[in-house]
Amino acid sequence: MDTPVPSTATKRASDILDQVKSVFALNGFEGASMQDLAQAAQMSVGNFYRYFSSKDAIITALVKRDLEEIEALFEAIKAAPDPGEMFMTLLRERIETLPAEDAALWSEVQAASYRSHEIATLMRTMDKTVRNNVVWALTQIHDNDSSAALAIFETRAQLMMLLIHGFAQRKYCAGKDVSVEQSTALGELVLSTLHDTIFTPPATPAE
Repeated sequence: MDTPVPSTATKRASDILDQVKSVFALNGFEGASMQDLAQAAQMSVGNFYRYFSSKDAIITALVKRDLEEIEALFEAIKAAPDPGEMFMTLLRERIETLPAEDAALWSEVQAASYRSHEIATLMRTMDKTVRNNVVWALTQIHDNDSSAALAIFETRAQLMMLLIHGFAQRKYCAGKDVSVEQSTALGELVLSTLHDTIFTPPATPAE
């Protein structure tokens, strides 16, 4: 089956999202005006409204796009000969290459979810999607989908998400106050903890 080719409008909308991320990260959602966003996208405000009718619409599009990317990553894990190795490879890439701008942007998205029911619903959907996929990966890695193991894997999934989210927020908040060496060392500690969380066998009762 041929891969669908995105329409010109869809590609342009995605390009706009890439161009406005830095404005949101720098000024916040409340501080960024539609004029600022249109200027970042190098288009008139009127033309900009053809793609996004409001800032909430932009946030919604950003969350939906990230959800699609997350699902694609887990599809790669599922298709890999060694899901555990692929999982760690993707986690390392995430920890080592995460731009501070992205961490700042997701702080803004989280804040927006408190005032928008639609964004909050999308964030919960994303959270559930990630947790379910992490639990699935752990069942494959340990070849164990017993009810006791699933309960343990659910807790581990929560911890893993907390570690990754916390690292991103720390990287953003600390900024230049933390040296590259310190940030790298922290990243390695997070990865080591993630590795242990993924590969330590669950202590489940014998069945």
